[in-house]
Amino acid sequence: MLSAKESGNQVAKSILANAILRSIAKAKADLKLHGIIGIITIPSRASAIRSRGRDHIKDLAQLVVKAGKEINLELVNLDLLRMTKKVKDQSMLNQAQRLLNISGAYLALHPEVPINNLIIIDDLITTGSSIQEAMRALSVINLRPVAVATACAVGAHL
Repeated sequence: MLSAKESGNQVAKSILANAILRSIAKAKADLKLHGIIGIITIPSRASAIRSRGRDHIKDLAQLVVKAGKEINLELVNLDLLRMTKKVKDQSMLNQAQRLLNISGAYLALHPEVPINNLIIIDDLITTGSSIQEAMRALSVINLRPVAVATACAVGAHL
């Protein structure tokens, strides 16, 4: 995870992208989804993007879309969520602190093309606070993702 996220290691990024793709493919099969699936990324902090020199989750989303084509899974990356306030790095925060930190932090934009099958993606889910905030922001514009896909989920609060 860290090698992909902090160092941009291509092999590690590919492993994460394929894990996310498998999660999406399973959701598609389990939920009997048809047609295009729109993937929505959790936004990164501006300071994290600056320090890495790239947007890790957007890079992963591009790899997921590309890998999806190879298995005839039609995915489109929908860049719908924006950060609206400065948030702290959540890595050292507990669940309550994370919820408070991220509360009200995202704004959802209307998609240019209506897509019914929406899946939120993130590389790592720890407490689910970022996912909860994404769901809140998307619900404001009446979007209801059908699933969340991740490469890794940890923690006792999921």
